Amino acid sequence: MPRPSVIPKVTADLTEYLNKRQEAFNALPDEAKQPTLPVTPDGKVNVRAIATAIGLTLNQEKYLYERPELTQMINLICDGQGVLPIGSRLIQSAADKMLKERLIMQSKVVKQASQAAVEADGALQAALEKIKELSYDLETVKAQNIRLRAQLQSIENGIFVAVVE
Repeated sequence: MPRPSVIPKVTADLTEYLNKRQEAFNALPDEAKQPTLPVTPDGKVNVRAIATAIGLTLNQEKYLYERPELTQMINLICDGQGVLPIGSRLIQSAADKMLKERLIMQSKVVKQASQAAVEADGALQAALEKIKELSYDLETVKAQNIRLRAQLQSIENGIFVAVVE
């Protein structure tokens, strides 16, 4: 014969405990309202403290996480008292994972942009060097043009004498 389920007793004990915690919360004045549920330092409900308060063993503590009806009872009180509910770490972990993925993507984009900037700077330096070379060539051609015009002017004025050996 199977052992009888402990869930009805756990449900009854949990209901009584949560009702007392909620009554204590409701008795507080509005300006002094603080959660009466046990809370971890990071603002989450302390399920282990609840399990201890209602007399559950370490093996039975899992029911508060695994049984939806028990989890929902605790989470309803958490919601009313402004405490992070059971499972909030999972939600936070998913959010952290999404944030991490977004940071990785942004890092890749920044790396690509940085690489493109370096390549653009290299192309700019090459273009500036080419402009410098072409400017020098242009000045050389201009000087040669001025000399040739001067020679042509000399010929037209009859001053230019060719030296023949």
